[in-house]
Amino acid sequence: MHRKQVRRKEAIKLIENAKLQKISFKQDKFKLAEIIELENASILLLDNIPTLIIFEDGKIIPHLQGLGRLTTCPVIVVDKGAVEHVVKGADVMIPGVVKHSSFNEGDPVAVVSEEYIAIAVGVAIHSSEKIKEGKGKIVKNLHRPNDKFFIKPPSPVEPDNFEEK
Repeated sequence: MHRKQVRRKEAIKLIENAKLQKISFKQDKFKLAEIIELENASILLLDNIPTLIIFEDGKIIPHLQGLGRLTTCPVIVVDKGAVEHVVKGADVMIPGVVKHSSFNEGDPVAVVSEEYIAIAVGVAIHSSEKIKEGKGKIVKNLHRPNDKFFIKPPSPVEPDNFEEK
């Protein structure tokens, strides 16, 4: 994993590409842009908030830790029975969908629980029209909590590292 600061112009180009892929931004202002390079993808951080995951094939999805804070995209709400499976990495199956916004095949989709807690981000396998059929997969799960894209907050300094006076 390699982390480097990027020029504002490069970050804006990534943001513009994300907008073309149906990702909306709540604000376009940022002070610091960085890229974390992984084996087959990169993560764009804006002001230390993981914002986008950029795959080698050019596909871009919102990062869970920036979703709702900095970015939005089409949403699928899944029932309680589906949450456990999706959090573990399963794709979203149509029978577990409770509500959804409109999306097309290939669009990034946020997967949320009935309490509107984001549990995954993926890509639509079919358009939202397919949900009416009632069976099959609808979203390929690409990012979930604690996966390889999840960024752990820095650990606090341990108290026994200090000398007492």
